[in-house]
Amino acid sequence: MTRIFILFAIIVLHQSIFAQRISSIGNPYVQNYTKSQYKAGNQNWSITQGKDGVIYAANNNGLMTYDGAYWDLHPLSNRNFVRSVAIAPNGDIYIGGKEEFGYFTKENGTLKYHKLSQLVDSKILENDEIWKILFIGKTVIFQSFSKFYSYENGKIQVNYGQGEPLLFAHQIKDRIWIEKIPSGLQQWTSKGFTPLANQLSNVLTILPFESNQHLVGTAKNGLYLLSDDGIAMPWKPDLAVTKLLKEAQLNNGLKVNDDVFAFGTIKNGIFIIDKDGHLLQHIHKRNGLQNNTVLSLTLDKQGNIWAGLDNGIDRIEINSPFYYFNDIFGELGTVYAIQVFDNKIYLGTNQGLFYSNWSEGNDQQSLHMQFVPGSQGQVWSLDIFDNQLLCGHNDGTYLVKGTSVTKISNWTGGWANIQIKSSPQLFLQGNYTGLATFQNEGAWKFRQKLDQPKAAVIKVSQKDNDTFWVVLNNAIQLATFTDDYKKIQLKNTFLFSKDFPNIQRINPSSVEGNAIFTTDKGIFIYDNVLSIFKPYEELNKALGSYAKSSRVKPLGDNAYIFAHEGHFAKVTFRQNQLQIDSSTFNILQDIVMKNYEVVQHVGRKLLFGLDNGIAIYDSNFNQNEKLTPPLIKGFQDISAAQDSLRYINLLSGIPNRQNSIRILFSSPWFTKSPLKYQYILEGYQSDWSLPLETPYIDFTNLGWGNYTFKVRAITATGEISETTEIRFHILAPWYLQWHALIIYLIAGFFSFFVARKLIIDKITKDKLHIQKKLQRRQEEILRRETEQNEKKLVELKNEQLEQELELKNRELANAATNIVYKNELLNNLHEELLNVKDRDGKKLSNDQLQKVNKLIDNARSDERDWDLFEKSFNESHENFFKKLKTEYPSLSPNDLKLCAYLRLNMSSKDIASLLNISTRGVEIRRYRLRKKFNLPTEKNLSEFLLEL
Repeated sequence: MTRIFILFAIIVLHQSIFAQRISSIGNPYVQNYTKSQYKAGNQNWSITQGKDGVIYAANNNGLMTYDGAYWDLHPLSNRNFVRSVAIAPNGDIYIGGKEEFGYFTKENGTLKYHKLSQLVDSKILENDEIWKILFIGKTVIFQSFSKFYSYENGKIQVNYGQGEPLLFAHQIKDRIWIEKIPSGLQQWTSKGFTPLANQLSNVLTILPFESNQHLVGTAKNGLYLLSDDGIAMPWKPDLAVTKLLKEAQLNNGLKVNDDVFAFGTIKNGIFIIDKDGHLLQHIHKRNGLQNNTVLSLTLDKQGNIWAGLDNGIDRIEINSPFYYFNDIFGELGTVYAIQVFDNKIYLGTNQGLFYSNWSEGNDQQSLHMQFVPGSQGQVWSLDIFDNQLLCGHNDGTYLVKGTSVTKISNWTGGWANIQIKSSPQLFLQGNYTGLATFQNEGAWKFRQKLDQPKAAVIKVSQKDNDTFWVVLNNAIQLATFTDDYKKIQLKNTFLFSKDFPNIQRINPSSVEGNAIFTTDKGIFIYDNVLSIFKPYEELNKALGSYAKSSRVKPLGDNAYIFAHEGHFAKVTFRQNQLQIDSSTFNILQDIVMKNYEVVQHVGRKLLFGLDNGIAIYDSNFNQNEKLTPPLIKGFQDISAAQDSLRYINLLSGIPNRQNSIRILFSSPWFTKSPLKYQYILEGYQSDWSLPLETPYIDFTNLGWGNYTFKVRAITATGEISETTEIRFHILAPWYLQWHALIIYLIAGFFSFFVARKLIIDKITKDKLHIQKKLQRRQEEILRRETEQNEKKLVELKNEQLEQELELKNRELANAATNIVYKNELLNNLHEELLNVKDRDGKKLSNDQLQKVNKLIDNARSDERDWDLFEKSFNESHENFFKKLKTEYPSLSPNDLKLCAYLRLNMSSKDIASLLNISTRGVEIRRYRLRKKFNLPTEKNLSEFLLEL
């Protein structure tokens, strides 16, 4: 058991150290956080990480916090800049700035500030800036350049430097070192200052080194080893890194692990060195940093470095399996081929062939890519055949020897090379114009160009001893060679559009000794009996989208890399089981060329070709740090305007009017690939949500009651964190709460009595209403009877009037008839008088008749009959003549008489008699009358007069 325990401890310790190995091959990923992202000042003077993983930065505009999703700014009460921030053992966040210091505590997910500088006389604090914050037991020390303030038990004690200004204080465990100017670095205890045996000045960092030694970094004098007894000696003054640190002006330091240290500088970024003084990494503006002035450094829980800069904040991912060699100056180009050969690494790009020294198994080496003269142009392939490196180029084929190339073929586009298994002294090449063979005669030389096929060959794969698959742009052919490989015969041609489901590409590969053909429609296998291709359904289903991979790279030990559309998956075949890791390489998906993915297996490393360099993946890397559970930042009321979202206090429950809420969460786990989150709201949902990158979720119109919100984070590699949960309660609407129920009870009693009174009043009112209704009904009946009686009386009266009118009309007719009769009688009398003779039988003379005729004429022209007629006519016909005269003033008296006679519907003969004119005269007058009335021909005159 003891041996097992020791072995286990060694393995754990080895893994811990191994996980912290910092490679010099390439550079770590640097994530930039600009001031436009965190929305505060340029300079970040101090940076640290809290126990919950949140990053805290002392910024010109205040204290900044970053939890992986949200940046927040907390200004000081005097709105001055913050110079320092430190996390106390209990998790409180202490800050110091100009003329102010204090601390923040977390309460209900938010930071609450407690000002301590008010305990000091403002005159003492005037113009002081707190640059360092240290913790010794229960004492907190705030250090400025003139003094330091000791805070304990609610009181502050002011300490001075015995008349000398101070530089920076440094703490190693329970020891405090502080530099006095000009006395130099001294150790401080409650008893006072103790000078060193030899003076050190401009000390900007002190880091633990050995058990009883400390590594001291000075601004311009290099590094020193300081022992506990106060003796300081220069540390490796002859090392090149010491000179670099002096030139760059060291500003701060950080112990990464027991063997690695990082130093931030004023002029040239960050230098990472090991315990032996070897430079492991130099991170500066040209390979990732936003600027070269490093104001502060801290190490996060994932083993990565955070740098507070003169302009921005950067995260350097040193504890990662991925390192990158990027083309800073744009000279390298996109990588199409990678090969490690003869202690060199070669990169074939669209710009040509490049090389750098390479030592297998050595992580402490740097790449310095140099151009191979004469190789300019597109490089398609790099292959090692018989310990010789061959370069397939746009201009032909080259033999690579060290740092030079020799052209061995002018046939352009050597992008597919395969050494023939049955004749290893030959290799077959597919190029822009077809197939060619090469022969090894101590060195590879061009042998011959084959006459078939007469098209570009994309890929070549050996099926058996003398049969090969030849891939063209739109077909795949099965070709057979003669024994000497000088002639070729094409046996079968399979067209993409005919023999496949309209594929665009095909790539012959071998997996576990089986030939497969990867296409953009999935994996196919070849049926030798039927001579057809058919889908490999089982493998297609198991691989999912990676069944459409364009490249398959064997890694050994039953493992392969499948590449599809810029995505990579490690596929392992073990005991009839398929293991697929499709998340480890997610961070590469946006920086590789799709459909031209390049992977090279070198020892324990995988090298990936990028758009502007390579990525180096250490397959033995082990991340020991466990993904932290997400933090629930708070609740917001989304019923408010978007620009005024306010946080909701959960202590007393969420008011029902704020039942549309946004829950904000984040995970202080920092990686290049964004985290995803899954959540569930118990009481509202039954299943976990799909993984999403959005660090918040909105719920609208939640019903009142109790809820439990759970959230978990998922990394790009598929690791799932523990669940964070929070319970909250949405209050019932005000009308369902207890005080409302009491009001309802009181209102119920009151309503009962009010309702009783109202009912009684209503019954009384209803009785009165019924009585009034009956009365109104009786009155209505009487009114209707009265109206009916009056109607009958009116009808009787109308009948009587009609009878009277009829009687008057008869009287008028009779009067008119009498007048007509009188006139006829007078006419007859006149005619008879003309025939009367005297005694002598002679007719009477005119003189004798004149008197009588005059009497007759007077009788005819007597208007009394007409006046009586007119009066009676007006009585019967309602002032008929008055209406006519008003509407037609041009009517003459004779016209009026004619109108009256026409209204009585008298004949023309009678009218002629009445008017003492002829019938023809009546017609003429009728005609004239129509014209005066302006009547149309179809309108009857009598009817018109009756309508008046």
